[in-house]
Amino acid sequence: MSLLVAGCGLLGPDLTPTPLPGQVAVRAGERMLATHSLHFVIEISGQLAYLDDPPTMALKRAEGDVVRPDRVRALVKVYSLGVVSEVGIIGLGEEQYVTNPLNQQWEKLPPNYGWYFDPTLLFDPEYGIKALLQETTWTFGADEEADDPEHYILHGQLPGQRLAPLTSGMVTSGEVSVDIWVGRKDGYVRRITIVELDSDPDEPTNWSIQFSAFDDPVEIKPPPIQ
Repeated sequence: MSLLVAGCGLLGPDLTPTPLPGQVAVRAGERMLATHSLHFVIEISGQLAYLDDPPTMALKRAEGDVVRPDRVRALVKVYSLGVVSEVGIIGLGEEQYVTNPLNQQWEKLPPNYGWYFDPTLLFDPEYGIKALLQETTWTFGADEEADDPEHYILHGQLPGQRLAPLTSGMVTSGEVSVDIWVGRKDGYVRRITIVELDSDPDEPTNWSIQFSAFDDPVEIKPPPIQ
């Protein structure tokens, strides 16, 4: 009888129930909250996403490391007045440092500086990715039916205002489409794509966010100030 059942395909991995999208989101949110450190790459294309108001400086790319609860080190590529510059940033709680694009020397930012991109908000329990995952209604994306044995792909649509804290105020209005790739085995969020649907009908703002090096040892110290 056991051979007959197995031969009919009633045993084995096919019997593992597929979780609901909400269950995948809850697990991924809990995993993000438990993560101590990670490496990130953020790339923005299409309509510019500005860091300041009135808009003069747009974020194009950022890559670096975040350590819970409030430490970050990154290299940020910004576009301003037709010129693309690279700026180093280090955040240690309420202390922020940036490199001067003219001489690449580190400077401490004064309070209430005009712009600052804060990737540590990804970890924020109230506004970060955990909250986004657990407060949004998700479905499995169209690509979920494709042959992707590594990830669940969650799809949702929500008001852009919900992403304002998570994006340092760069997304504040309109509707956004969000897709999140979650590891099937470990529950880690490895990729997020955000499309600001109302930003531009022909070339909307597209965010691509990738995470890796979960819980790898990372030490972030204050930079040398001359």
